[in-house]
Amino acid sequence: MGTTLERIASWTSGLRYEDIPPRVVAKAKLQLLSMLAAVFAGSTTRAARAVRQVALSSRAAGRATALPFADRCSPTVATVANAAASMALDYDDYLFLAHTGHSAVLASLAQAEERGLSGRELLRAQIIANEVGGRLGASVIFGPQNGQLWTHVHALGAAAAGAALLGLDARATAHAMAISLYQPPMAMWPGFMGPDSKLLSAALPARDGLMAAALASWELTGPLDILDHPLGFGSRFAHQFLPQMLTGFGASWVTDTLSFKLIPGCAYVDASIEALLELAGRFQVQQGRRLEPADVQAIRVRTTLLGAEMDRLNPFDRPGPLSAVRVNFSLPLSLSVALRAGRLTPAELDEAALSAGREELLALAGRIEVRHDWSMTLEMLERLSAHLPLGALAGELDLRRLLELRPELGRTFGGLIELGPRDVLRLAAFLWERAPRLMRQAGRATLHGLGRLVADEREGGEARFDLAQARLEDMPLPFPAEVELELRGDRRLSARVDLPRGAAGRDQAETRGLVRKKFREAALPFLAEERVELALERVDRLELLDQVGALTELLTSPA
Repeated sequence: MGTTLERIASWTSGLRYEDIPPRVVAKAKLQLLSMLAAVFAGSTTRAARAVRQVALSSRAAGRATALPFADRCSPTVATVANAAASMALDYDDYLFLAHTGHSAVLASLAQAEERGLSGRELLRAQIIANEVGGRLGASVIFGPQNGQLWTHVHALGAAAAGAALLGLDARATAHAMAISLYQPPMAMWPGFMGPDSKLLSAALPARDGLMAAALASWELTGPLDILDHPLGFGSRFAHQFLPQMLTGFGASWVTDTLSFKLIPGCAYVDASIEALLELAGRFQVQQGRRLEPADVQAIRVRTTLLGAEMDRLNPFDRPGPLSAVRVNFSLPLSLSVALRAGRLTPAELDEAALSAGREELLALAGRIEVRHDWSMTLEMLERLSAHLPLGALAGELDLRRLLELRPELGRTFGGLIELGPRDVLRLAAFLWERAPRLMRQAGRATLHGLGRLVADEREGGEARFDLAQARLEDMPLPFPAEVELELRGDRRLSARVDLPRGAAGRDQAETRGLVRKKFREAALPFLAEERVELALERVDRLELLDQVGALTELLTSPA
């Protein structure tokens, strides 16, 4: 059967466009529009302009485009410039379990444009990168990094997409992916939660992934057992590596779970901002005027473990200037910007505007309290467990290993590890009352896990986790939040959002309209309206385009 990489390469190299379900293709088209919008929105930031200029200073001749200006260059240079811009305002998309768009879309687009390939070939490569990258992220979910710090997914995804667009066979594709994981990037939290270095998180790994594919086309080889070897990738990037996640190719599609950000910022911010804006609208109706910061005495936010941990890692009041990146990963700062402006769009993240309003924003943020709510975390897990065989996965965890790593896990997920007796009782009571399915799964997993503490033998006939068993087509990605405003005069208003707009699980027609609106608003400062509408039409019919250049020629404006 070969190594894990050989098995994956066999699927990617053999995948035909006709094998991809139409619903998955439709999601990929929206991802393309969403990522192009992120590039447009972020391209004028100081940091994105700097990366662009440095990348273009080393440009090689080529037919790829550094958007939104008409700079022709090699695919690797275009990928660096475009991916940096797309990450500048955190205005991207995400899926189960990675932020793949920066490489899946932008590396594929650059390579397809360079080679004069068709829209079908672009979509096929983009979807391959999603499927490979999302699974790699899931395989290291129990690890020292998380979310967008899984920068290695961009190296692997770009390598897989590049191999597909170069027409490599299964053997060469496996070596391309092996080369990309030989020296995988390991980003560090301090460089992500504020500094400009965050913009390089996908840009450089995606560039290296394309180079890995090019090297494999010249018959360079890599370690095909990098995902299987005891001293390989998993040993460095996971407390417990989950190769079980690298399964189900063609049976389940992680592209189905694509979720699109309509508010610039971390995915854990969206629900809180939507709740705040709902309350602002309610206030306007009741009082006949706009909600002002002076009306608000305090704001309390209840959110999931993920949202609370983001805030713990990025305290709003740490020293230094405000930046878009700092706001993107702070609930208090994001809510303060939205409260002050009455909205949160890329315009509010302008560096000069943040600097001018710094003192007021920090004062507002000081009135905001973020609390982790176990009921929300459990409801999120329960909704996921209805679509994923989490019970089978939990039964395969090595509890002995995880218990040994308790201090290390505590540094990453302090709110999860720091459970007191009352929290445990409340958690158990909630499980019994509200999440019986999850409780049964946890009970079975615990019994099995305790057995593994004594012996490492697996019981015969036990169900094995396989992503092919997942129902990803209709799986939501819920990050709920509740916002309560304490207003002057001892009045209170509260609102809760369970599934933000654009997220997987929302109405598809609604999501399509919102993503198209996002693209229009981001592109119109650069392009004439007729070009924007024609670009939308060409994305709608992307599978009919003989050359991707027929789309990218519409996306550029004079420098």
